[in-house]
Amino acid sequence: MKLTTFYPTYLNTLVNLSSWQRKLCATTGAALLLGLAANISIPTYPVPFTLQSLAVLLIGAFLGRKLGALAIVQYLFLGAMGLPLFANGSGGIMALASPSSGYLYGYVFSAYLAGFAAEKGYDRRFILGLIAFACAHQLLFVFGVLYLMGYLHISLIEALQVGYLPFVGVDALKFIIATCVMFSLWRHHAKKHQ
Repeated sequence: MKLTTFYPTYLNTLVNLSSWQRKLCATTGAALLLGLAANISIPTYPVPFTLQSLAVLLIGAFLGRKLGALAIVQYLFLGAMGLPLFANGSGGIMALASPSSGYLYGYVFSAYLAGFAAEKGYDRRFILGLIAFACAHQLLFVFGVLYLMGYLHISLIEALQVGYLPFVGVDALKFIIATCVMFSLWRHHAKKHQ
């Protein structure tokens, strides 16, 4: 497998995303889907439990690295404009300066990495997909925990205790689910085109 080889994402096998109108529809749909996932949450402080990070991995895998990251930026913009797209139905510019904002910014990079993995074909193989999605998922915690440190003026250990450790078990399920979804879709696609 060449390092320069890129494969079409799953969505690109279903829909031709060559025009800017279709790309805009895809990113807007992904942004709204992420908003829906954000509102399926358990409110905890300082960081709520949501389905957002699962949606972020799938958005990256379906749209690829560029459109996936763009969809997250669009989501942040729409939420900042006041649409209730963030956790617990919040919106507005102040939501981008809350204790959990670091995770929101990390979503852009997480979606990019998941999209890159999909374009390299890693989501078509279970173990490679699992490793790639686990890395993409952990990336958002780097942003979230570092932001929490600064926001709450706490140590790295304290930030890990409130912003990482409570989520480890549940969030491991999310990248496993993302891997299973993409691997299953690709297996179904391969059978259909035999």
